[in-house]
Amino acid sequence: MNDSNIQQRTHERIYELRGLLKGHNYRYYVLDAPQITDAEYDQLLRELSDLETQLGEPIPDDSPTQTVGFKPDKAFSSRKHAIPMLSLANAFSDEEISDFVRRHKDILADDVQLTYIAEPKVDGLAINIYYEFGQMVFAATRGDGITGEDVTDNIRSVTGIPWSLTGHVPKKFEVRGEVYMSKASFAALNQKQQEAGEKVFANPRNAAAGSLRQLDASITASRKLSFFAYATGLNGEQFASSQSELLQKLEQQGFAIQETALLSDESAMFKHYQTWMEKRPTLDYEIDGMVFKVNDFKQQKLLGSVARSPRWAIAYKFPAEEVETIVEAITWQVGRTGVITPVANMKPVNVAGVMVSRATLHNIQELARKDVRMGDRVVIRRAGDVIPEVVKSLSIGEYKRAELTSIPKHCPVCGAAVEQEEGEAAIRCTGGLSCSAQLKERIKHFVSRDGFDIEGFGSKLAESLVDKGLMKTIADVFALDFDTLATWEGMGEKKITNLRLGIESRKHIALSRFIYALGIRHVGQATASALAKHFKTLSAVQKASEEDLIEINDVGPEVAASLIHFFAEEHNQQVLQQMFEYGVQVLDDETAEADGNHPLAGKTVVITGSFSNIKRNQAKILLQQLGAKVASAVSKNTDILIAGEKAGSKLKKAEELGVQVVDETQLLTWLS
Repeated sequence: MNDSNIQQRTHERIYELRGLLKGHNYRYYVLDAPQITDAEYDQLLRELSDLETQLGEPIPDDSPTQTVGFKPDKAFSSRKHAIPMLSLANAFSDEEISDFVRRHKDILADDVQLTYIAEPKVDGLAINIYYEFGQMVFAATRGDGITGEDVTDNIRSVTGIPWSLTGHVPKKFEVRGEVYMSKASFAALNQKQQEAGEKVFANPRNAAAGSLRQLDASITASRKLSFFAYATGLNGEQFASSQSELLQKLEQQGFAIQETALLSDESAMFKHYQTWMEKRPTLDYEIDGMVFKVNDFKQQKLLGSVARSPRWAIAYKFPAEEVETIVEAITWQVGRTGVITPVANMKPVNVAGVMVSRATLHNIQELARKDVRMGDRVVIRRAGDVIPEVVKSLSIGEYKRAELTSIPKHCPVCGAAVEQEEGEAAIRCTGGLSCSAQLKERIKHFVSRDGFDIEGFGSKLAESLVDKGLMKTIADVFALDFDTLATWEGMGEKKITNLRLGIESRKHIALSRFIYALGIRHVGQATASALAKHFKTLSAVQKASEEDLIEINDVGPEVAASLIHFFAEEHNQQVLQQMFEYGVQVLDDETAEADGNHPLAGKTVVITGSFSNIKRNQAKILLQQLGAKVASAVSKNTDILIAGEKAGSKLKKAEELGVQVVDETQLLTWLS
């Protein structure tokens, strides 16, 4: 081996040892979780010292041979990116995406085959990580695109980032991506901040940025940040020939990457964008759009860049989730358990694709803490299907603001006295079911998807039934006056039929769903399931003592007291009795609900086509309750095909196999 090769190997080993020792220092001094013994550490440090002396070159100040322990509280220094970190151009409409694709065809010629890769746009903090000889040397924020802040000490605690790379990677190499905070970590951090009386963060992105810039790296480590890789800087073209190949190779190195898709044209891009906009609320982290990139690196190079953004990539942003508007009034809303909450009525504004004019202020403590008043400019937020909330007021400190909103002493709906129990943030109406607002919310909860799940029984119908005196209790759901309903505007024969069938189909209900539907204070789905699993029958739940109840993990003294009070209340006993008289049967969660004497009991049935008087999903549920086995495809084991309009291939196959075919009229006869 010649002198040049020996020197190269020495350089590589020095970088490897520096990376290893910095990592061990971090684990020992910051994470308090060493992975090697002191003797092993000393051996590595001695080897590094010998090689640095042997090489005879200047030794950097941050080499482990020149430092003692780990210094997490140093002020951030600057780091220049080897390749500038460009920003992405934004698009806000399908037309802008079409223009984006058209420009590529103009530059590359119409007949060039273009493939785009789609990546969710994480709402976090862009980071550039520099490696030499496979070892992490430093990590820096985007900064101005040319120079960023050195956050190397803190980046080591972020999950999804390997400290060293293996195999064939460029000698000098930049990997780029986004540091973010998951929704769960964000909620935990804000709860901790609140308990400590410290300022809470407005959103996960701000929390991630603030956490990454901590001078004490142990604080960053405690906040559980994560990382997704999405690009390279220096020498990236030596590592891969396309974006899809790059992500695959980065994942093999230990980087976390997101779910991606290869798309051939703009129509596929539009469809993918819509899919992810719907998927967005289900993710454990925040995204604010989709990034579309030309996949091939050679084509990217031909397309080049303009100003501070590449021509080959664009971010198609989702509708804003945080926007500014004006509070026109603050009113009070009564919930199903009597809790009265302040609500901001605002100038309508589009938030995440939905026009919003009302937002919750949670409770009187939050109202005071945020100091929101009529006429204030406020920021509101709506994530997924969550009720919009006021994030903050932008008018605090302004001259001539409105007076603070007064706390009601009487229910704004029924006029009953308002009480606040000791140790509770909530204020509560004492009117009970004599308060129409509470009754409306109880009915909505009762018929909701996780309760009785009654098809066609929406919020507006519940409110109208209470306002017009047709419902006095939740039991009245099973005794509706359909003749009167038929006279209402918008309640045609089809709607009435669907509603009637929806109610009838839900008279047999599992115990856990029944308990949840009753809307007992402090009893959610998990507690209802635990009660059903433990006691098996409603009668056993009703008779349970406090000692019996608190044997269950999900039940404490407060929940037990609430259950005992509910079932002891004479009015509630009357309501339950009414339901049973109307035909409601509460079953053990594991009890079969089928009627063994019905003509369809045990039959394998397939439903196809469209129906005029019932929805297919509703028909499926009703058929299953009658004991039928509902299959998705016609086979030799199929007994009956129920065919609606436009039945198609299933009807043809049923006729070929000699399967009995019936129409919607027969279906409704069986169901009735």
